[in-house]
Amino acid sequence: MKILVTGSTGFIGSELVRRLREQDHEVIEMVRYVAGGRYSYYDRKDVVFADLRDRETVEEAVARTQPRIIVHLAAQSAVSYSFINPSDVGATNYLGTVALAEAARRLDNLELFIFAGTSEMYGRATRHPTPEDEPWGATSPYAASKIAAGEFLKVLHQSYGFPSLIMLPFNTYGRALIGNSHYVVERAITQALTEHKIYLHDPRPYREFIFRDDHVNGYVRAIRTHEAGVPLAGRCINLASGRSYTIREMAEVVATAVLTQTGVKVPIEFTEVPDRPLDILKLEGDGTLAGTLLGWHPRYSLHQGLDQAVMEWRLTQAGG
Repeated sequence: MKILVTGSTGFIGSELVRRLREQDHEVIEMVRYVAGGRYSYYDRKDVVFADLRDRETVEEAVARTQPRIIVHLAAQSAVSYSFINPSDVGATNYLGTVALAEAARRLDNLELFIFAGTSEMYGRATRHPTPEDEPWGATSPYAASKIAAGEFLKVLHQSYGFPSLIMLPFNTYGRALIGNSHYVVERAITQALTEHKIYLHDPRPYREFIFRDDHVNGYVRAIRTHEAGVPLAGRCINLASGRSYTIREMAEVVATAVLTQTGVKVPIEFTEVPDRPLDILKLEGDGTLAGTLLGWHPRYSLHQGLDQAVMEWRLTQAGG
């Protein structure tokens, strides 16, 4: 199966590409030029260059590769940054998705367009665990851009039968392999390992925490389910365990993992100040549909996933 993956250099995309190639799929990565990288036009047959904000390059990349499945992971995903530069986030997440989907709609052989949504799209949900029929409601420019993209894909499906599948993963961690320490779990781990303390903002919000490998497996299971002939177009599917923890509880598990692996006892402090202007008290998803339809269930508990994440950060910092 020829599969085009956007966001292939991210911590989910890079692992997904590896997994799909292991399964003998023909995977083509859509990447954006990053300063400092060296790119050879002649060496790579499995990479196309396009910026989601440039409609013409996106159209050319899709037309040239002719994928049967597109997995659209690329996004500006930092919620706090979206308050600082909402135009940049909106251009990438909404207009970029429009450009990609419109280019895909011109293909004759497209079977499935998987869009990486986010639990942030549910906003301040009224039901916990939150099912897929919960109305979306933004509490950040990032969430608003993702909702706009998701609604656009719904319109395409309803109007033209466009084969979009919207997947809604909850908070994912495990970024050591790409060295990204800017998200809350990664901040807790890297602070504990390098500064020997954890210093975060508000300890009260509840979040589901999904380890990277479980998140990736959700997309793998969706592709397998599609190949088995199960119709997925037009659906929204949560990747969630139905269990949430406070930021304080997460930090305590990180501290325990660090103590077990290094022998260092790590104190935990909080500013008690929210990390963003409009925060969500609880994000907790109902993963029943993913289980029944895709056969997907998270394999990592919070303790198992954070233990693995701490180990990966230790290896990264040691140069392993």
